[in-house]
Amino acid sequence: MKVLLINSPLFKYRNDLYDEDSLPPLGLGYIASQLGKDGFQVEVLDTIFLRMPLADIIEYINKAQPDVVATNIFTTNCGLVKELVEAIDYPTHVVIGGLSVRELYKYILEWNTPNPIDMVIGDGELIMTDILHDQVKETPLIKQGNRRVFQATGCSDYFVQNIAHAPLERHFLLNEPVKHALGFLEANIVTSRGCIYNCSFCAAARSLNKDTPVREMDAAAISIEIDAIMKEFPKVNSIRVLDDLFLKSSTTVQKAIDAFAGFKLQWRSMAHVQTFSNVPDEMMAQLKSSGCFELFIGIESGSPSILRSIHKTHNLDTITANLTKLFRAGINVKAYFIYGFPDETSADMDMTFALAKKLKRLARQYQVNFRTSVFQYRPYHATEIYHELQQQGLNLENQPVAPNEALSDLVGRLQFNFHTGNYSKVCDKDLHDYIYRTINLNDGKIFAGLRPKSKSRRLQKV
Repeated sequence: MKVLLINSPLFKYRNDLYDEDSLPPLGLGYIASQLGKDGFQVEVLDTIFLRMPLADIIEYINKAQPDVVATNIFTTNCGLVKELVEAIDYPTHVVIGGLSVRELYKYILEWNTPNPIDMVIGDGELIMTDILHDQVKETPLIKQGNRRVFQATGCSDYFVQNIAHAPLERHFLLNEPVKHALGFLEANIVTSRGCIYNCSFCAAARSLNKDTPVREMDAAAISIEIDAIMKEFPKVNSIRVLDDLFLKSSTTVQKAIDAFAGFKLQWRSMAHVQTFSNVPDEMMAQLKSSGCFELFIGIESGSPSILRSIHKTHNLDTITANLTKLFRAGINVKAYFIYGFPDETSADMDMTFALAKKLKRLARQYQVNFRTSVFQYRPYHATEIYHELQQQGLNLENQPVAPNEALSDLVGRLQFNFHTGNYSKVCDKDLHDYIYRTINLNDGKIFAGLRPKSKSRRLQKV
């Protein structure tokens, strides 16, 4: 049986100017590896890395005619995935997964195709084999005609209890490892699934996923995976941890130190802004010595009222103190900011810009790099704010997500700019101006101490 796993496209048309980092779809890699182990003929088509326009993807599927077409889906591309599935012109079996399925299944049930569609909420790798053999041992959450919704969450036999045992064959991933434009060769790992925090704009929020326990590898298991990567790719000198949140407490800081200390590598990951509140300077120095090169931190806003409304750290002194600890230790920071939350005012946005400028000044003082990644707020399916907006009478299902061309033109690059409208109390022009100014705090140095070898940011297969 031939199975085609698709990393679904972000854009309908090909655009070679899109310059976001193309991360390997490790989730699909885990599913492909398990299916291959179970005897299926598997291919992973990474349409984002290949920059495939939708028409080419549809042509590829209809020509290859795999027995099963499985794809992920997101708020930002659900319309494209619908168009793709409805354009398949031969009998096949469609499987759809991803965090957004928890809400989007109601939309998918109505798609216009004679092909059966199975949807999976939760882990995909163990349930997929039984779906394809039509031997699923558990009753679907929903069955409507030839559409089924399965829940492979905490109480399911298909829930992956120990993620350290999940197989991953990296040959399925087109861009693994990746040669970064700044010169380092980077492989990617996932050491946990799920998040302990409850951000109101995020589909991974704990309150929305109470049926799915957070799972983590211990330091020894992480070291084993890194060692396997080094044996397969000896030239790799950087590891990126793709967890929703890798560093979330002083305990996880120590785990990271223990996991990476035995390797001569740099590494990068997500961290929560509160993680370092109780971490002494000695441990911060050990974190740096372990190879911690850059941390990605979601600050989101500089307005205490907005931060409270989205369930984020609202004490600006805490934010400043914890990032100063990182700067003092010599660790670079990429900070995420979002403008345009519901009811956000220009005064709120002024505070965000002021905080970003202050952190930039502090980073320069300690001679490390602080770079900003800035977006316009958009409501994701199954998030707390999405439901609140729906309750206020907004029909978000009839407001399709579209590329934010005006913002992309303004900032001069096609970063992950999508929108479904402006929910703030600030006009579009002023909202975009705040985003533009915050992005422009970046002074051309993507990373401190490194210089680009070329102007191209395009990732290359190695």
